[in-house]
This record gives sequence, structure tokens and C-alpha cells, in this order.
Amino acid sequence: MLKKISTATLLISSLSMIQAARAEIPGFYASAQLGYGNTHINTSNLVNVANAGTPIGLPNLNNNAIAYRLAFGYQMNENFAVEFGYRRFSNTDISASGTNYSAGASSKERAFDLVGKSIVPLINGLSAYGKLGIAYVKANSQGYASATSPATTSFSSYSNTLEPTFGLGLSYNLKPNVPIDISWNRIQKLGGNNHAPSSDFYAVGVSYYFG
Repeated sequence: MLKKISTATLLISSLSMIQAARAEIPGFYASAQLGYGNTHINTSNLVNVANAGTPIGLPNLNNNAIAYRLAFGYQMNENFAVEFGYRRFSNTDISASGTNYSAGASSKERAFDLVGKSIVPLINGLSAYGKLGIAYVKANSQGYASATSPATTSFSSYSNTLEPTFGLGLSYNLKPNVPIDISWNRIQKLGGNNHAPSSDFYAVGVSYYFG
């Protein structure tokens, strides 16, 4: 009899520990993510040079580099949260010149986002999640050029725009209030040539729940 009681007590205790590890503590939390971002902004999007009608090849912007995101959120229950975040991509620039032209381009993209987060607890502290919301993109990317005949140039810049954003991820609770995660997030371009291209962000992150 005592053996059965001990076994049942151990089982209940184990299930309680698993459940505690599965769900983050409802309430406010802060998170930080670090990884690689791809703005998909190429030099040709911003500046072009031709010599007597023949395009001149310019160095390409490094559009795939380190990026980060900081966020502050509120988790209502184990299945839903809302987040406000700031995403920053690495600055990049190029310049080139020839006998009758000079040109350059730069990109300093960043974004603010507001997203809903749907969470599906899986097992032993592991959860899957999806995010959907809007992002205010501050592209701050532009080209410049000057030339003398027979060279010709064209250049442009991007406007600040509002775009949809979404993502997928997996998280694991090191502690009930300290999950780590891996994720992919995208800001999707919906607009004309003055909108920056869609961007992707691949990251690992950590969060802290205040409870």
C-alpha cells in the first residue's frame, strides 16, 4: 500500500514539474534575439550607372549580416501573447568611381513591430509559436551618383512604410520564466518601388518573464 502511495505521489510530482516547465508565467516579459538578417536590398535597387548605354557593374551591398531584435510583451495565458519589438539590421554601404562617374549606396534599415503571438505547448518545456502583426519600416536606404557624358546615372531611396510581418519559432523553457528560442521572421513588402524589399531575420533568443 505504501509503495502504491509513493508511486502515485512521485507520478503526480513529476507531472506537476513537467507542467510547470511547459508554460511561461503569465504577465510581462522582455526578450532579446540575435542572428542574421537579410534586407534583400541590392545596389541596383538604389543606384545605376551606364557608360554610353552599357551598364557599369557596381559593388553590391552586403544585405546578409548580423541583426538583432529587442521586445517587450505581455502573455495572457499559455496560448497567447502580444509583443512590441525593435529590429535592427547591420549598416552597409559601397562606393565606386571611374574616369567620368562616381556612385554609392547605403542601407541602415530598422523596424518597429507590433505582433500577436500564438503559442502551442508541446512536451517537456518545448513549445511552437507563430507571430502575425504589422511593422513600421524605417528603410533609410539611398543611392547617389554623378557623371559626365557619355555616362548616365539614376538613383533612388526608400520611404518609411507600414508592412505586414509574421514568423515561426520553437521555444524551450530552461526555467518556467526563462525560455530560449529559435525563429524566423519576415517583413513582407506590399507596395511599389518606394517600399523596401521584404526582409528576413533568423535568430536565437532568450526571454525573461517577470510574472
